[in-house]
Amino acid sequence: MAVSDYPKTLDDGSMFEHPLYQVLHHTPGLSIATAKLDELLTWGVSHALWMFPMATSCCGIEFMAAAGARVDVDRMGTIVRASPRHADVMVVAGTITVKMAPRVRKLWDQMPEPKWCIAMGSCAISGDFYRNLYSVVPGIDTFLPVDVYVPGCPPNPESLMHGLMRLQEKVKATREGKTVTREQNPGLLQATNPSIPRLDDKGRNPALSAQQESSAADVTMQDQSEPLVIEPAAPTQAAASSAAASDFETLLKTEFGVTELPKNGPPLVPAARHLELATRLKAMGYTIYGAVVASHWLSGVSRTGKTPGEPEHYEVATVLRSVGKGSKTVTWAVKLGVGEPLQSLAGLFAGADWQEREQYDLVGVRFAGHPDLRRLMMPENYTVHPLRRDLPADLPYAPWR
Repeated sequence: MAVSDYPKTLDDGSMFEHPLYQVLHHTPGLSIATAKLDELLTWGVSHALWMFPMATSCCGIEFMAAAGARVDVDRMGTIVRASPRHADVMVVAGTITVKMAPRVRKLWDQMPEPKWCIAMGSCAISGDFYRNLYSVVPGIDTFLPVDVYVPGCPPNPESLMHGLMRLQEKVKATREGKTVTREQNPGLLQATNPSIPRLDDKGRNPALSAQQESSAADVTMQDQSEPLVIEPAAPTQAAASSAAASDFETLLKTEFGVTELPKNGPPLVPAARHLELATRLKAMGYTIYGAVVASHWLSGVSRTGKTPGEPEHYEVATVLRSVGKGSKTVTWAVKLGVGEPLQSLAGLFAGADWQEREQYDLVGVRFAGHPDLRRLMMPENYTVHPLRRDLPADLPYAPWR
C-alpha cells in the first residue's frame, strides 16, 4: 500500500495525516508494503536453519563439502553451529553406535524447540552394512524423531541441499497448520524393520522411550577411573645379557625352548615368559609396540586343525618393530586357558595400554598388571565380550538395539 493511498479525510471532513506516514511519504525512494506477521516469521524460520553437525563417519566429509563454494548452504541462511543450544536442526551424518547413541540423544534434548532432525546417509537411516552388528544402532529413528531422510552411501552435498529444501517445505507446511506425514510403504518398512521399534511405531512400548531418556541423562555420570600409574617392569637377568642373542629365532630356540617356528603364523611362547621375551626384544632394539591381537577358540578347535579335542582357550599375538635403517618386525603368540591372565606390557611400551584394553573389551583377555583395565569401545555397563566365537554378531543391547 502506497503512502498516497492512506486516507487523509476524516469523518468530519477534516484532513489528517499521521506524523510517521508524513515522514515516510516525504522520504525519497521509500515505499511501504504490508504482510502478515506469521508469513514473515515463517520465512525467517525456514531460511535460518542453524545446523548442529553430528558427523561420525564418511557422510561427515560430504556434510563439510556442502559448506564449500560449489554448494554453499550459507546462501539459504543455513549455518553450522558448534553448540546444540544455538541450533535447531541436527544433521546425523554417519554410523551411530550403542556407545554414542545416548550422547546423541542428550545433545538432541539440549536443542531448543522447535527443532528438526535430518538422517544423512544409509548408516544413519538404517545402519546399512553394520545394521546387524552388535555395536551399531539400526537407524536413528529408533530414538530420535527424523523429519527428512537423505539416502546415499554417502549422499553428495547436493543431496543434503535437497534435503534442506524439503525441510523448508515441511517447516512452512507445519506453520500453516498442515499435518505432514511421509508416505508409507508397508513392504519396505517390514524389510527394513529394526531390532527395536521406531519412535513412530504404534506397538512401541513407552517404557523403552523412558529407558532411553534415562540412559541419555546419565551418560556423563560414569565414575572416574583412578589416576594412571604404570610401574616400570623390573629388569630381568635375561635383559642384562641381551647381547648374547641378536637374532629372534636364535633367541627363541636357545633361551626360550621354542623349536616349532611355523611359516604361516607366529611361534607359540610359554605365557609365563611373555614379559621376559618382550623385555629382551626391547633391549635388542625392538622399541615400537606394533599391535596385540587376541582370538578366542572354542573347545575342539585348533588353529592348525591337527589337534581336535583341544580345550577352549585364547591366543594372543604381539608385534614389535625396530626403528631406523633396516627396520624389522617380530611376532610371537601365547596360549591362555579360560580365565588365565597374561602379563601386561604397559610398563614396557606406552602403546600397549589402550591396545590391551581393546582386546580385553572385545575378546575378554585379561592383562595382569595393567594400570586401567576397563572398557574402551563398548559402554561401561556392557556385560559380554562381543568378539568371542560363542557369541552372535547381532547381540542385542537394550535400549539401543
